[in-house]
Amino acid sequence: MTIYFDTSILIKLYVQEVNTPAALEVIKDIKNSIPFSHILEIELRTAIRLKYGQGEMTAAAMRSALQAMEQDLAGSVLVRPEYDLEAVYERSESLSSKYAASTLARSSDILHIAAALEAGCKGFASFDARQRKLAALAGLKLIPATCTAPSL
Repeated sequence: MTIYFDTSILIKLYVQEVNTPAALEVIKDIKNSIPFSHILEIELRTAIRLKYGQGEMTAAAMRSALQAMEQDLAGSVLVRPEYDLEAVYERSESLSSKYAASTLARSSDILHIAAALEAGCKGFASFDARQRKLAALAGLKLIPATCTAPSL
């Protein structure tokens, strides 16, 4: 099964956080490349830079994290899925119209789920409660099945 990893989990490969052990437990059994959408790439890079800007990491640690991500892209650990970006945005609007009011999902949450669906992913790994609710409504299998890690 192809699993889409949200930033709330994937960032733990590059930055130590409180729930890093829980994230690594989710990721450890993955045998295939990790789908790395355009949305995920900018969000992950930005999250790392924000951690530096907020004083949570040094400039050297930020550069190291970004370099490690680049190495994973070059080494095909992270792989751009095949999808049509216009279809991602169309799917996002459909998901938004159906579920935004009831799930309170943010635009980035919706974009990630649309990207996962358009890339043919069957599973969705996240620690974010709103995102998990939307992913389930969209028919994706939640990873982990229950979420005991603190949300973002």
